Order: sequence, then structure tokens, then C-alpha cells
Amino acid sequence: MAQLRFLWVGKTQRGFVQEGVEHYLRRIRGLMPAETVDVRPAAHSGRDPSHALRIEAESLARRIGEQDLVVVLDEHGTRVTSTQLAARLTQLREQGPSAITFIVGGAYGLEDSIKRRARLTLALSPLTLPHQLVRILLLEQVYRALTVSAGLPYHHGDSP
Repeated sequence: MAQLRFLWVGKTQRGFVQEGVEHYLRRIRGLMPAETVDVRPAAHSGRDPSHALRIEAESLARRIGEQDLVVVLDEHGTRVTSTQLAARLTQLREQGPSAITFIVGGAYGLEDSIKRRARLTLALSPLTLPHQLVRILLLEQVYRALTVSAGLPYHHGDSP
């Protein structure tokens, strides 16, 4: 069975963000194996953003398995409903990857080399969201998608 992996640049801050991440990660793990991986951000101060992106991309790439299916979060990605996300995750799981790896970039986003590895590129919102908050939103939406696929009564929105 595939596992879910959530790679994000930077440590999850303490407080409500950490509580939210732990809350939804516990729920997800009740349905399938999952882990989060913090990737050290590159020092941005006084640097060309493309240099920082390259350093972060190298760190992210080392943590992506050859058989992983990559899902990237990007403001220019596809916007989907919760039930559409459930269907997409089901399709990805059926392809038999070792992991479905979600990637959230740092302050400058993600380098194109990481974006090109994506099987799916998602946008959570047309709004600019803080990277810390995106972690909670992503985990909640993945949990919601898993419950939709499993026929559990968590989701009350759009019908499948």
C-alpha cells in the first residue's frame, strides 16, 4: 500500500500550526500511512532567489523516491473540489506508487525542476496563503478526500 508523504520547506512552527498538522496527520494515519518531512530552507538574505530555489530543489529531490508520484502545490495549479481531489487521489493510488508525495515550497515557491516531476499540480486557492497555514489546509483536504473515497461521513459538501 502506498503511503502519503508531505514535504515542505522549513520547520512547522509551534502553536496552532503544529497542533493542526498533528491533528490531521493523526486522522490521515487512521486511513493510510503518512509522514511529514521538513526540508531545510536556503538562506535567502542577500541571495538571488533562483540560487535559494536551486538549493531547496536539491534538498527536496533527495527526498523523492524514484517510484513516488509527486503532487506539487503551486498558485498556478489546477483548482479542484474536494470530491475531485478524492477522485484524483484514488487514481494516483491505483497506479501503485510507493508514495504519493505532496510538495509545498518555501518563500519563493519551487524551482521548475521540482515542478516538472509533478504528476499533478494543485492550487488550494487563488489567494496568497502563508506557507505555514497551507500545511494545515493541505492535510485537512487530503483527509477529507480520503474520507470521501472511503464513504465516511466527514464531507458534507459537493456530491461525488
